[in-house]
Amino acid sequence: MKYKVLYIDDETSQNSQAFADGLSSQNLIEIAIKLPTKFEELINELIAEQKDIDALILDLKLDGNQQGDRTATYTAPSLATGIRTKCFAENGFENEFPIFLISSTNNLKKYYDSDTSSHDLFDYTFYKTSIAQKGKEYELLITSITHAYKAIQENKTNFNTLLGLPADSEIPNKVFTTKFLLGDGTSISEISQYIFNEIISKSGVLIDETILAARLGINFNESSDWLSLIENLNDYKYSGIFKDSFNRWWSHDILNWWNSNFPKPLIQLTALDRVNLLKEKFKLDNLVKAQQIHKTTSTKFWTVCQAYKLPLDPKDGFLLDGNLMHPWQDKRYLSLHSILERDAKELGLFIHPAEKERLEDIKQVYK
Repeated sequence: MKYKVLYIDDETSQNSQAFADGLSSQNLIEIAIKLPTKFEELINELIAEQKDIDALILDLKLDGNQQGDRTATYTAPSLATGIRTKCFAENGFENEFPIFLISSTNNLKKYYDSDTSSHDLFDYTFYKTSIAQKGKEYELLITSITHAYKAIQENKTNFNTLLGLPADSEIPNKVFTTKFLLGDGTSISEISQYIFNEIISKSGVLIDETILAARLGINFNESSDWLSLIENLNDYKYSGIFKDSFNRWWSHDILNWWNSNFPKPLIQLTALDRVNLLKEKFKLDNLVKAQQIHKTTSTKFWTVCQAYKLPLDPKDGFLLDGNLMHPWQDKRYLSLHSILERDAKELGLFIHPAEKERLEDIKQVYK
């Protein structure tokens, strides 16, 4: 069953259709296009058409085009706010649905990025200039997030089901607050965004492929036996909502798997030791050891440099500045090389203030 997606944009019909086509090339979703109009009038139209709306895509600058019969004097955040407040209201929307933001890079920088109060109104942001290259990836995301909303609608507080966990798993009690666990005053959008942003997108109870490979000491891009190896880990792969867009593994299960196969703890071994053990155990000769980033001393990898996405031992890294982490989330690091070469800075990544004195001391060595 294809999800029905409504795309609201003040662009010309030709341009809007091109973006819609780029976001639906795999035929996973069906996109209808609508021009914006007066605020209340558009809200009423959406309420009347809600049975044909599984998800919504909004252009940021809905007030950009003032020609024709249908024009708007508001932007996407204002419309999204109006829609969110009409969910479950009398004569409003019966069910919540995801709202995606789409715009040019320049408009996002100019009108949206600094307005952090608007960011939780949207489930994901698409760049118009990236649709030609990333349209298929975006389409999968739209499908995955829309599916998540519908799954949450049916299992709002059954987080073991939503996360693909056994019924007796204690993980939800670890990663969700009482507010979420009881479902008191939580919306579907809040639950979806929390799982997406805090559990799927950040390393902790789940790890992505780059960190999985780092912990196993493997350069997965150069290892022709990598896929054969991770087939042995299928039982520990995440199977909850968003699984179609993101490959994740349960970090604790990976450690238990290692301990059941090898006598020495994973974290105590060098990358070479880890790879040799895996080769011998599973008869996989085409696993390639991960290499160190320049200016590091250890191959007991446990994380990745956030600038390079390459394996890193945390003791060789510098703590990344940024949002506060939950206790069950992994700390994030930058490598010294990415800092000295300013590659991290170009990506908008900076070290935590507590690391600055240590960095200055180490810089002296490389002068």
